[in-house]
Amino acid sequence: MDEIFSKKHYRRTFFWIVSLLLVLALVIRFFVLPHFSPDQALTGSALLGSLLDNFVVSLFLAVFLGGFVFWLTPAIVKRSEIEVIAPKQINPLLKSVATDTRVWIYKGTCGRYTRATTLPKLADAARIQGIGRDISICILNPKNEALCAAYATYRRSLKSANSGTPWSRQVVQEEIVATAVAALKFQFSEPLLRIRVFFVDHFSAFRLDISDQCVIVTKEDKEASALRADAGTYFYDSYKDDVRLTERQSKEMTCCGKLEFGESVDEAKLREAIKCAEIFEENKLEDLNVTRLLSLINTPSDPY
Repeated sequence: MDEIFSKKHYRRTFFWIVSLLLVLALVIRFFVLPHFSPDQALTGSALLGSLLDNFVVSLFLAVFLGGFVFWLTPAIVKRSEIEVIAPKQINPLLKSVATDTRVWIYKGTCGRYTRATTLPKLADAARIQGIGRDISICILNPKNEALCAAYATYRRSLKSANSGTPWSRQVVQEEIVATAVAALKFQFSEPLLRIRVFFVDHFSAFRLDISDQCVIVTKEDKEASALRADAGTYFYDSYKDDVRLTERQSKEMTCCGKLEFGESVDEAKLREAIKCAEIFEENKLEDLNVTRLLSLINTPSDPY
């Protein structure tokens, strides 16, 4: 029942079906049944009395059973609730929680959604409310060619690989570098944002987006459901601890000084940012498609 009421489209269908069944039951009780058995006819006062009697009994049973189940439920189960999120609800949920949180943590691979949607949402919310945001981003190490090649192979094996740019080591590195440079741009252009980027030397099939309200666990497949654990639950705290351990085993991106960014990033600024933050080897930058890289930074697309 909780699963039905928590999802808008399920909830609407449920109430329509219940309403139709209620109307059907009333028609049968008041018109069909008395037609075949006249002694079953009810007057208005008799109907009201019957409804009140049933209401009192139902209310007593609901309160008693609810209290009994609550008393029997162990405390660890109450703190371990996790919810399944339908694929179509993931994007709206991520956007809604980004507007109200003070802290955002991302642990994933390339950070495409973080670059295209989350960072702009957090920046807008910080400006409107005048309150800063702390952001932590864990992405793959673009200098680790074997890791990027292995992740590209993994992405090619998924159903989602049938559309868009074919995944290769070069494409993975371009996506990661674009996310790192975009993070630098937001860090220096938005004074209310404090952003930390960590380069990780391993990847997982799961991505974590953690806000003040909840943690959302997703996979690369757009048709796959997500998991949600609210703040204060066992799983929420466990996922945050997992990110802490990942950060301790990763290399944090540091910048040599303050960078000045305009509305868009050109090739000169791109090279300056990469060199200053040591995101990628400068002598290997020619291996990447600089034109595509600039497009990923200046006009990012929402992968959802």
